[in-house]
Amino acid sequence: MVTGFTLEVKPRGTRPSQPVDGELHDDATLSLTPEQHQRLKDGLHGARFDDVRRASRRYLVVGSGSGESGERRRRVCTRLNDRRDAVAFRLEEFGFDADDLDLWAPAFEALSVQATWVIGVIEDFDGGHVWELGYLYRQQTSVRDVLWLLKRVYDDPEIQRAQYENGIAASHLAALETAVGERVVEWSTLDELDSAVERIP
Repeated sequence: MVTGFTLEVKPRGTRPSQPVDGELHDDATLSLTPEQHQRLKDGLHGARFDDVRRASRRYLVVGSGSGESGERRRRVCTRLNDRRDAVAFRLEEFGFDADDLDLWAPAFEALSVQATWVIGVIEDFDGGHVWELGYLYRQQTSVRDVLWLLKRVYDDPEIQRAQYENGIAASHLAALETAVGERVVEWSTLDELDSAVERIP
């Protein structure tokens, strides 16, 4: 038996204390089994979610989760998390793994609503984080005021081209860059990445 589960994306400025039943931004419906529905609720209403709700500033950090780029993303999280009365978090911290792919979209949507700022740490278009760009692109009217993009640039034009060689993702990123304007910060070294993080309120 499959039961419907939908989330309502609240306008920015409203900060619900928890995900709410209702409609998706584009009226799409996510169908989850009762077990998936319960797993989603358990993941989003645990101790980590309580940490997020209590903080005055909430940073959802998206991007690659593996390898050296994943380490740099975790570095961004750590630096933001060290701020007074702030919490930085990643989707994978809520207990969803590769077996829970159907839960990532509704979980990401619920967490992005909670965030004061959504931070995209972008180094390439190789990996599962590309779908997050697609989501942010689709929802850019609602994330326009809260999105920061920390985009890695490469000295070698050939490497730059190879790292960002994905037509659809490239068009999504370009649209997001236009939407957020001055909140796109380019970096190439760790020091520059740290400086980019310091620009985020």
